[in-house]
Amino acid sequence: MREWIDWLTRVRLLMIALILSVGVAWPSYLPATSGSRYFLPLVIFWITLGASHIILVRWLPNAGWHGFVQVASDVVMTSALVYATGLQESYFISLYLLVIIVASILFSRNAAFLTAAVCVALLGGLTLLAYEAKIPRTYVGSPTAEVLRLWFLSNLVGFLAVAYLAGLLAQSLRSKGRELEEKREELGFHRRHHPFHARGINHYGHGRASRAAQSNRRGNLGAPVRRHPRAQAGRSQRGILERRLSGHKRGPVSTA
Repeated sequence: MREWIDWLTRVRLLMIALILSVGVAWPSYLPATSGSRYFLPLVIFWITLGASHIILVRWLPNAGWHGFVQVASDVVMTSALVYATGLQESYFISLYLLVIIVASILFSRNAAFLTAAVCVALLGGLTLLAYEAKIPRTYVGSPTAEVLRLWFLSNLVGFLAVAYLAGLLAQSLRSKGRELEEKREELGFHRRHHPFHARGINHYGHGRASRAAQSNRRGNLGAPVRRHPRAQAGRSQRGILERRLSGHKRGPVSTA
């Protein structure tokens, strides 16, 4: 979990910087309402919060509350950003999905579903309060209650589906990681307590390979090397030709 938190704190800063660049480079993503003026202060505050998370992780590396604090702060800041950019008209609602995925990585599947439920509750509560004029509206259009109900149900199904799939994937990765860790520990135990056995296996295999190579050079089990029939025929013909030539050189044998 410590490695995941270190990695996620850096990814968080990169994500916030991307959000800031999108808001600055494409102002059309921000609604022309009074809530859009809070976009830049919110992003700057989020960057400061992310930097403070990095400092806390390096200062207190063994603390177990880093993951809870970071996920909770991400849920709150994402809700504030979505509200400032138009609620159901916001382009940053998908940031909730990233928070749910992070929760499934750091915690259990139940925690992922709990995070999804909190995100849906905050999104739906803010939208309901704005629709009933309890808080200032930050969206431009005038949606009906039926449209808002369908929008809320679609987000509810999407958030729960992402929580289920991300939790399933994270659980599978955790089980594979535990299996690899057990095999690594078993291999380390074997090497610590049976070093000569592992070394002997290597020497045994090397000895067999060297003996096999020697036997291949000498022939099968020390037997003379068998030559190909064509090679033997060529050697016999060459020997006959050499004997005939030597007989011609000596000349005919005289008989008394």
